[in-house]
Formats: sequence, C-alpha cells, structure tokens
Amino acid sequence: MTTPSITVLSLCAVCSAAFAQTAPAPPPPEFEVATIKPTPPSKDGSLYMSIAPDPALFRITGMNMANLILYAYDLKPYQLSKPDWMSEPYDIVAKMPPGATRAQTPAMLQALLAQRFHLKVHRESKVLPVYALVVSSGGLKIRPSSHGQEGRSSMSDGHWEAHATPLSSLALSLGGLDRPVVDETGVSDAFDFTLDWAVDEEHETAGLPSLRVAVEEKLGLKLKPCNRPIDMLIIDHIDKQPSAN
Repeated sequence: MTTPSITVLSLCAVCSAAFAQTAPAPPPPEFEVATIKPTPPSKDGSLYMSIAPDPALFRITGMNMANLILYAYDLKPYQLSKPDWMSEPYDIVAKMPPGATRAQTPAMLQALLAQRFHLKVHRESKVLPVYALVVSSGGLKIRPSSHGQEGRSSMSDGHWEAHATPLSSLALSLGGLDRPVVDETGVSDAFDFTLDWAVDEEHETAGLPSLRVAVEEKLGLKLKPCNRPIDMLIIDHIDKQPSAN
C-alpha cells in the first residue's frame, strides 16, 4: 500500500523541480522617480563628474551619455559603438526603491535610459586591432603590493604613481593609445609602481622613453599589436533629449 504514496510524492517533487527551473526571474528594480537635467556650466569652465549612490538617492553629476551607458552596461570605452553627439553632460537624481542595493543601480540606470531616452541596443562581437598586454620574455620587473587590495593611483602627463594596482587596471588606463589594450598577462596580483614616459618631443629630448618602451623597461610588460574579437554594444536608437521629468 505504500508504493502508490511514494509514486505520488515523487511526481510532486518532479513537478516542483520543473516549476522551479521554468519560473521566470523577477524583474530588476527600477528607480521610483528620477530627474534628468543638463549639467549647468561652472564658473571656471571645469567639469566635475561623480556617482554617489546611497540608500535613499542615486546621484550622477556631470556625466555625458556615453559614460552613462558605459556605467549602466559595465563596458570599457572601446566596447561602445555610438554616435558622435553624445558629449553633453547630465545631472541625474533618482529615488532608490526600498531594499535596492548599489550593485543594482547599473540595471536600474539601463531601465531609466530606455524609458527617458528610448535607448535601444544590441550586442555583437567584432574583431578589432588591439594591444595585448603580456609579460615580456625577461619576466615582470615589479613585485606584488603588500597592501592586499586595490589602492589609489595618480596619473598626470608622463607620470603615473600606482599603489596596489592590478594589471587589468593598468591595461584599462593605457586605453588612451591608438588602439584598445587587453590584459592577457594572466597575472591577478596587484602592484606598486612608478612610471615616467615622454609625452612630447621635449620629454624625449630629456631622455625619457616612449610609453610602450617604458612599460617594457620599467614594468617587464609588453604591448603586442594583434587582432582580437571584442564584445561590443551597438546603439540602435537614442533620443538626443530626455522625455520630461
């Protein structure tokens, strides 16, 4: 008499498991209300850009549309295919929904851009010319940092002082070259280092090396020209102005 009961219980378990696998994921939270305004010009003409989420409000100051999309979709600059006009900075103040976390703000910003700018995008892979950042044949010339976590770095023209910086961040910071830089070192440690290089002919006359030479001579890394498939975000449509607040 016990066999039918076992069969019924087994069928119920199978049905419950199947339902759990097919149940749709809950939609991501959205900002309860948001205002989007062009950033007013400063008195001295400078532009300050910041992101300041807190439990109640999410604030963005002085960020143009390209950078908003980079933040919302967690992209590097070379992964975004965009029109040329996206340089106007915006200020955004949005009310966070109850229980929302900072980690959810990129997804909420995606929804906001779709609602207010009618942003439509798709993803595709493109083969692009890049520099692969690799360890040179002589090995690394820098030692792992003792700080244990990523620290602060400062960079000015021809000078970079880095503290507890991973090589992936180094690759991203080198993105101002004539092609993107992709980290292919396979090294996960963070490093302290100081790097000086020539930014113009005057510095070259003073004996400073080019950036590519400095990276190899001082850090033991090499920028290798190559082609790599890159995951791209393509903008299909975006309004130049947001809908009314």
